[in-house]
Amino acid sequence: MRMQTKYLIPVCVVIISCLLVQGCERDEFQWGTEVGNITYSGNVIFIGSEELGLLKEVTPEQMIFSGTTGEIDNITDGSILVIGVSEKTPYGLLRKVNGMQKDGNDIVILTSDAVLSKTVKEGTITFRRKLLEKDFTLKSKVEGVLVKGPDKYFDGLAVTLDDFEIYNDGTKRAVLNGAIGISPEINITINFSLNSIYAIQIATILNKIDEITLSSNGAFSGSREIVAAEFVHSPIIIDSLVFVPEVVITCGFDGSVSCEVVSGVRQDRVMTSNMNYLLSKWSEDPLKHSETIDFITPLVTDNSDIKIYSGPEIITRLFGIPLQTVKAAGFHSLKAQKAGSPLWQLFAGTEGYNTINAGILGLKDGYTTSMEIQASEIASANDK
Repeated sequence: MRMQTKYLIPVCVVIISCLLVQGCERDEFQWGTEVGNITYSGNVIFIGSEELGLLKEVTPEQMIFSGTTGEIDNITDGSILVIGVSEKTPYGLLRKVNGMQKDGNDIVILTSDAVLSKTVKEGTITFRRKLLEKDFTLKSKVEGVLVKGPDKYFDGLAVTLDDFEIYNDGTKRAVLNGAIGISPEINITINFSLNSIYAIQIATILNKIDEITLSSNGAFSGSREIVAAEFVHSPIIIDSLVFVPEVVITCGFDGSVSCEVVSGVRQDRVMTSNMNYLLSKWSEDPLKHSETIDFITPLVTDNSDIKIYSGPEIITRLFGIPLQTVKAAGFHSLKAQKAGSPLWQLFAGTEGYNTINAGILGLKDGYTTSMEIQASEIASANDK
């Protein structure tokens, strides 16, 4: 009997300890803050308007607060800060805490970039938005670019080119006229379980217009790309996550012409790109597209091998870091041979890519799929 009692107590202790450990594991699994459709990790601290009112300085390595609040008092080494939008944090911020110091009344928090997979424990992030011109603010534009008003039929973002100069050597000059428009629809769904991303679905639809006419008063050659205009969307806040889309519109040329030239093409295209991530592998659907193309008969009398391109780069930022980047530049090429037949040929197509970036997600690898539509002949001097 004594021997049975002697061994019974340790066994009971082991059983009770296992139950306590299992209970703690269950509590830890549930621990976190639920916001909308996602549950944040337990070490996440939300920095809102009260704390941001005390923010004196922010750099990639640190944040300095002029005082403290209950939330600031809760910050420790290893905390992840989900930071809202303010004048000093226009994109919000997602930061990991690496240390804290006190400097008089100031609280200095040492930080580095955090990743989404360490921030969100469970749930689904859903970003679905058609980007409209009314929600964008002009950041910059160059001479020869006019921003269209809201009274047009196209509800996306559009600019007009008015003698937009792409070449000038003092005597020879080449300009672009026309319009560039983009109406993007971005759908991103990210599924989390146990601080891991197990599925991502990305559907991107671009409804775009490239109507470009090239005019030059003589021969020119070279290669040049110009940022015509930049726009930033108002912040989109979903379950305390801050998304800010940006659009950069570029124009350029590559090649040469040996004479005065006029060449104009309009491309109306709808492009659909789908990418998926499941079981640690990326896949993509074939690019879908439809188009309507028109042109003016080129005025060219000598050799030409020139490509003119224009279009948007759309960057969807999450806490200021690129999550998705889409570039789709429409182009037309004028090829001519003075002694050839046909004298000239016009081609049109699209170059670009759709990229999901791994950095902010915390994945090992991102993914890129092509937004290319191979150039095809749309007209020639032999057409009647």
